Amino acid sequence: MRYYGCKSKLLDFLSEGVAKTGINSGAVFCDLFSGTTTVARHFKQKGYTVYANDFLEFSYSLARAYIKNNDYPLFEGLYGIVTGVNGSIDNMNKVIEYLNNLKPLKGFIYKNYCPDGTKHLDSPRMYFSDNNGMKIDAIRTKIQEWKDSKSISDDEFYILLTSLIEAIPYVANIPGNYAAYFKYWDPRALKPIRLQIPCIPKSKRDNKAFKEDANELIKKIRSDILYLDPPYNTRQYAPNYFLLELIAEGWFDEGKPKIYGKTGMRSYENQKSVFCQKNSVLNAFNDIVENAKTKFILLSYNDEGLMSEKEIINILSRRGKVEIFKKPYRRYRSINQDDSDRRIVYEKLYFIKVKER
Repeated sequence: MRYYGCKSKLLDFLSEGVAKTGINSGAVFCDLFSGTTTVARHFKQKGYTVYANDFLEFSYSLARAYIKNNDYPLFEGLYGIVTGVNGSIDNMNKVIEYLNNLKPLKGFIYKNYCPDGTKHLDSPRMYFSDNNGMKIDAIRTKIQEWKDSKSISDDEFYILLTSLIEAIPYVANIPGNYAAYFKYWDPRALKPIRLQIPCIPKSKRDNKAFKEDANELIKKIRSDILYLDPPYNTRQYAPNYFLLELIAEGWFDEGKPKIYGKTGMRSYENQKSVFCQKNSVLNAFNDIVENAKTKFILLSYNDEGLMSEKEIINILSRRGKVEIFKKPYRRYRSINQDDSDRRIVYEKLYFIKVKER
């Protein structure tokens, strides 16, 4: 999944930092800002007990599917509903194929984010092709129907929802995030959407998923390794990924989401991160560091962030000696940027062994 701050290309770098702790698998690795769960999944695969947290609903959905679940469920509640579901471990395939073959539905996504559904607007929205918009509506509605009728468990719900969320970026007509759409059709946006089975790392650990304010959750949990990857700059995540968030939350409760503007954005006032605001980031970061009940703290941050290296060291050094490891990499590039926009930045990994108080 294309996502600001995704660490997929930095996993080896992070693994080297975690190796310095000397703590082997089985210990609690807490990813307090888990995003797409790329880092959390990596360390789950390495055998750690993983806690993943994020305050966005679509990120929480990914964590529920990939981190909390340790194997694929049997979908026993769909016996007699989905043909072929009969207690076999192949049930996941059958359920995914059932959803892929649903008849299109002219629902919320079609009516608000597809050209035919928004042709009454001066500039019809082109986030999805009409066919893909109707398929998204059909799939999301069916998953919700199964959940509401208790035909699927919460774990099964989040696995199916994750399958849909993961499929969206491959057919979304966007340059990189959802704050804008192309005024022409990117070829990939015209391909039919198809769900795939999420690849769930198997584990025997008591892995957990949270959807809480990081500054509140840190007061409640203990870990061996605390990994921090907060937002680096003023770019708020909620508006840039509002469509994924909307699809994750659904539109089935009383009062459909109120959307506005050319893009059909919705209000995100209650989802603004203090880590994206210069006047609040230092206090928020200091609060997490001070309240952390852990043996090691690892912080990912780059040299374009709101907090300076000096400010970060000043806060971290109150809990232990700070070491810094650096790795050059090319910054995030959206589809409509060329390589000239991708100057080299340095990812910094701050490492401290926490002193006993």
